[in-house]
Amino acid sequence: MDGPSNRVLVVDGDPRSIGEYVRCLGDDFEPDEATATLTEIEKVLFGDDADETGAAHFEVHSRNQGEQAVEAVEAAVAAGSPYSIVFIDTRLPSEMKGLEAAGRIRELDPNVNIVIVTNSLGADPDSLGQRIPPADKIFLFKKPLHGAECRQLAAALCGKWHADRTLRKANEDLEQRVVERTAALQKIAYFDTVTRLPNRLLLIEYLKKRIEASEDTEGDTAVVLLDIGRFSLVNETMGYDSGTELLRSIANRLSRTFAQDGAGEPATVGRFGADEFAVIVPGVESDAGIRDIAERVKRTVEEPFLIDGRDLFLKAAVGVAWHPVHGRSAQQVFQCAEAALHRSMRSLNHAITYYHSEMRNRARHLFSLEGDLRGAIEDGQITAFYQPQQSTETGELAGVEALARWIRPDGSIVPPSEFVPLSEEMGISDMLFETIMRTVCRDLTGWREDGNWDVPVSINLSAHQLHNQDLVSLIKGILSATGIEQQLINLELTESVLLEDLTIAQPLLNDLSSYGFGIHIDDFGTGYSSLSYLAQLPVQTIKIDRSFISKVDAPGANTKVVEAIAALGKAMGLEVVAEGVETDQQYAFVRRLGCDLVQGFFVAKPMSAQQLRVWCDGYEDTQSLKHGSSIVAIEKARK
Repeated sequence: MDGPSNRVLVVDGDPRSIGEYVRCLGDDFEPDEATATLTEIEKVLFGDDADETGAAHFEVHSRNQGEQAVEAVEAAVAAGSPYSIVFIDTRLPSEMKGLEAAGRIRELDPNVNIVIVTNSLGADPDSLGQRIPPADKIFLFKKPLHGAECRQLAAALCGKWHADRTLRKANEDLEQRVVERTAALQKIAYFDTVTRLPNRLLLIEYLKKRIEASEDTEGDTAVVLLDIGRFSLVNETMGYDSGTELLRSIANRLSRTFAQDGAGEPATVGRFGADEFAVIVPGVESDAGIRDIAERVKRTVEEPFLIDGRDLFLKAAVGVAWHPVHGRSAQQVFQCAEAALHRSMRSLNHAITYYHSEMRNRARHLFSLEGDLRGAIEDGQITAFYQPQQSTETGELAGVEALARWIRPDGSIVPPSEFVPLSEEMGISDMLFETIMRTVCRDLTGWREDGNWDVPVSINLSAHQLHNQDLVSLIKGILSATGIEQQLINLELTESVLLEDLTIAQPLLNDLSSYGFGIHIDDFGTGYSSLSYLAQLPVQTIKIDRSFISKVDAPGANTKVVEAIAALGKAMGLEVVAEGVETDQQYAFVRRLGCDLVQGFFVAKPMSAQQLRVWCDGYEDTQSLKHGSSIVAIEKARK
């Protein structure tokens, strides 16, 4: 819109005609009375571009040959000062006649208004529109030239040219805003706002494109998913800003690790979920290559991060699947990778897990269990089995652990490792805990009716129970209704659950302990946190995890962990239980270390309430010696 606004090019071989154009388009042109309204029209069309009398200002250029006219238009367009109108005579004294020149001019400037000037009576405006489109920018003006008509036409066409240009500019601005807004919305829809990495939607779209192009490429496309273990603990202990910084640090480190190294197509790193990331690597040519990628992902994330001046050591679960082996679609491959990731999350050390078909069958099995579990709880199919705990000092029965069992109507038993985690996912673990609690109190009542019973029973608490504000009142209500003393109930929490929710667990456990419940720590030694929490909590007993006990009688076994835990318990005045004792060598070892109680198949397998009562009767009959003879007594009881 800058610069001269009404540039007119006149192309005519007759100098007198050019002079007439200059005269009628000049600033001194005086229209007669019949065309006096022309100045008003110009004032409306041009506003500030008109003088006080309303006369428009035109800048008139002229050429007398077609080739020169084409060159002039080309130069004007290149200079950014295009013509508004080109008046061009059909008869020019050159090889390039008027219509041909008009066609060339239209190619150079699609927006200029071209006026074909002719003295032919048979000229057809419609045919001009078809020959030199568009029709709304090609006009016919017949000689002889009349000054007022020429000026009026020029004023109208220049006004039209300005309006068209303004509209084009507005459309361009609108299109640019649409492009920018679309890009912004696309960024919101397809990119994670925290890490600026592709999100789940974009990762799936990318894998779809890779699969579509896979016929033209070699190798498989590997999908590696990773989950940051105990990430919520960072948010809770260090704040959400530190959690955000950690996520960005992980994203940057993964992106640098898998940046293009010049060989093949680069990997794509994205944020797949709250604390989950994905790495998609195309063109992997071997299983060894897939293993190398997975190990690089895990190694990259488990190197320490410096966040707010503190070193953070993370544990990453990693699941791997690849196209086309594990699916022909992006959704299938990601589903397989997620299944492998969940298996890795459940493993002891978050080992890298590669998908295999058994996982899909297991997923279907769990889906079927999910449909039956709620009904099983309501129908009374969930019951408690009991595993005895024996005193290493006296050989007497010193405790019992209650273990949930699901017995179907056909007599088949679903192990707790399957349905207990499932109850957490379904949000019905409170129902499961209440069922076990009521079952234990009912069985305790029955045992007491059969004779004296003063052996405490341990019941497991899950992470979900720690968040149940009604837990204390629920337990008290059940004990009050059944007449069971709180001294007969111990509550067990795994170390990993306890450390993950320590701020919530501490006041809850204080309340339970003050009421008279025993507090036990299960699977001790498998956590990653400081042991200082033991001094903060009302813990009476720690149970050495079975994974340590199972190795103590192996050739060349390292028993330092078991020895250290036993020594720690003794130093802090805690009762120590060795869990998972299955051989006499293991029993002798933990007894020598001073473990107070043993639990495991060597003493007895888990059994029903009725079986336990029978077992206890046989155990009491045969248990007559103590200390060194306790092993003999237990072996007789087992037989």
